[in-house]
Amino acid sequence: MTPILDNLLVLRRTIRIHGPVLALLLVLSFLAFGRLMTGDFWAPIDFQILLDAHKLSPEPWLMFQHVGAWFSQPLLQLAFVFEYRVFGTDYGSYVAANILLHALNAFIIYMLVNMLFYRTKLALLAAILFVMGVGNYGRTLQTLAGQEGLLLAFLHLLVLYLFIRNDYRREGKLLSPYLVAGLIIYSLTGLTKASTLSLLGCLVAYKAFFYNARGRRPIFSNDLLVFLAVGLVFQYGQSRWGFRTPTVVTELDGPLVYTYLSALNVFRYLHLMVFPLQESSLLRDAGYLVQAIYQVRVVIRLVLTLAVLSLSFFGFVFGSRPLRFFIAWTYITLIPFSAQAPGTSWLNLTHVYLASTGFCVALAAGTTGCVNLLRVRRWRRLVPFVVPLLFVIVSLTLNILLDSRNRQLATSPAIQALRQETLDHMVERPVRLQQTR
Repeated sequence: MTPILDNLLVLRRTIRIHGPVLALLLVLSFLAFGRLMTGDFWAPIDFQILLDAHKLSPEPWLMFQHVGAWFSQPLLQLAFVFEYRVFGTDYGSYVAANILLHALNAFIIYMLVNMLFYRTKLALLAAILFVMGVGNYGRTLQTLAGQEGLLLAFLHLLVLYLFIRNDYRREGKLLSPYLVAGLIIYSLTGLTKASTLSLLGCLVAYKAFFYNARGRRPIFSNDLLVFLAVGLVFQYGQSRWGFRTPTVVTELDGPLVYTYLSALNVFRYLHLMVFPLQESSLLRDAGYLVQAIYQVRVVIRLVLTLAVLSLSFFGFVFGSRPLRFFIAWTYITLIPFSAQAPGTSWLNLTHVYLASTGFCVALAAGTTGCVNLLRVRRWRRLVPFVVPLLFVIVSLTLNILLDSRNRQLATSPAIQALRQETLDHMVERPVRLQQTR
């Protein structure tokens, strides 16, 4: 049997076994968030993205005249240009693409968890929780700008899955199709900044936690070193020629204070996944019960901090290797987003999208573990599903409230004026991009 035929048979078997799961996740994703497609553009940044895509659309290759474009996620920009050519200014189509990406991300999570845990039910529950927005609340799905995070998460998960599968099936061989495909995707997308840091951190964590299961092969093996080298090249290129955001370290807040605030923000993001209440217009318009709960937020967050620390500690000490990996995943994917501008305290809910994977896996592991302990109790074994069900209800409720607020913003005079201004620019002749250095 030739290698090509062997790979085709493996692909066919994978589709036959896991295809129904993908179909289920697609259905759940559109059932949960399909109503978002009936809305309209409400975020000012979306109009800027549309205008940039309109300017790039006639000659998208001109963006590569600047060397920095090669280190600034060019595939993402080309994806926006392609979508603009197909969708134009149809808000519903962009949201449909977001929902589709979200379902694909959930499917990769299912495949990854199933490969590491060897427990299909646990992997399916974790993927369902993720696709229903548990921990991330579907906030990323509601804007065109949010698609960048969805696509980055898709590429992040895909590269990670290919890397780990290569380590499982091919013992980390450099010429394996899995590793070659992962490197090609990684190189073409230019996963810079937070994506590179969290991805490389997750790869190192996998190598460390599965050291014995991998036959005690070195943690910094050749395949990981290749990924690190490519990541360093992109980091250097991005810092040398790409766009650089200003540092958040000021003369007032030095390195020590910055480190303290960053560590504090990691826990604040963990709180946000479980207790999604923070100061906002949505909270100010909420009912009495929500306001009363928010008034005791200090006590709730203190309890959550103790719970997170204890669960993390006991998970690392007594948990399985996969559970330790996903606990580490949660922290690793939050650290790059832990910085914030001086003088601000608002957290970006979209930053918990990838980190919520670890939360969904831990919740699924705890639920299935309790179900197994109660398997002889007939209907009582279903009681542990109440907890994840409550998280699903909270997620969908919050998403509906966010959607309602966004629809009001879309009809505001400021957004209407911005929409008309954008349309006026689009009817003009596209501006040819100038080469910059």
